[in-house]
Amino acid sequence: MYTIPSSFQDFIAPDCDRAAFIQNYLNAAGLEAPVLQMEGKNHIYVKFPQKQYNPTFRIKTVIAHYDRIGIGANDNSAAVFCLLEWAAKLSKLTPPAFHNIRLIFTDGEELGAAGGVSQQGAFPLAQVFRRLGITNDDIFVFDCMGRGDVPILTQTILPHKAPSKFIKAFSELEQRAATLLQASANGRWFTLPCNYSDNASFIANGIPAVAITMLPSAEVTAATQGIQPQTWQFLHTQGDNLASLTPQSFEIFYNILNNLAVLKTLA
Repeated sequence: MYTIPSSFQDFIAPDCDRAAFIQNYLNAAGLEAPVLQMEGKNHIYVKFPQKQYNPTFRIKTVIAHYDRIGIGANDNSAAVFCLLEWAAKLSKLTPPAFHNIRLIFTDGEELGAAGGVSQQGAFPLAQVFRRLGITNDDIFVFDCMGRGDVPILTQTILPHKAPSKFIKAFSELEQRAATLLQASANGRWFTLPCNYSDNASFIANGIPAVAITMLPSAEVTAATQGIQPQTWQFLHTQGDNLASLTPQSFEIFYNILNNLAVLKTLA
């Protein structure tokens, strides 16, 4: 059984400089973690060794926001912390092993809830992706992965006038995500309408992106009957704390991440 490290409590402490925490953690693992400053927000890009990429296969861009409202143990500290531990593991891969992971921790995701998608910190990041022609990545956004035993693939309503090429690419990515969850959680996964995360910024810029979260199985059942999951009621309240997390969620998330690292899709 996974045990949540004591350093996680440091990460959710009210006075934690979270950007510095992330950079220091990655630096200690031998990874550079430069800040990408965009419109007042500080996104953190993880620089893995170039030898860990194979151009024959797609890049898999993994995104999690590190900004928070309140304690934010689940939203979104759990996902970020797991990704830090995972990044340290990936950094040790040596050829012929490779992972093709592009990892970015974003700032300002919570702003989208009140101001709309264009106010999300990831919106200018997605604009840069589009401007540079980075539109063929498989983009996976992880949000609130620290509570529950059922991975949830967010149901996404695509823009009304989305081009057929975009719809096809999104459908193929969604299917790969579904297959990933099926393999990572003993076949126990679900799809539900959820609030948008940073995937909204990429979709708004014409780039397919899927969002994945986690819920307890009892709350999934209740959600199918129109009852809002308690996990979502905790968000942005004092209830989103360390005591609300379930170590099993971390284990399932690591299964997802490890399977994602070895997933190979032709570029």
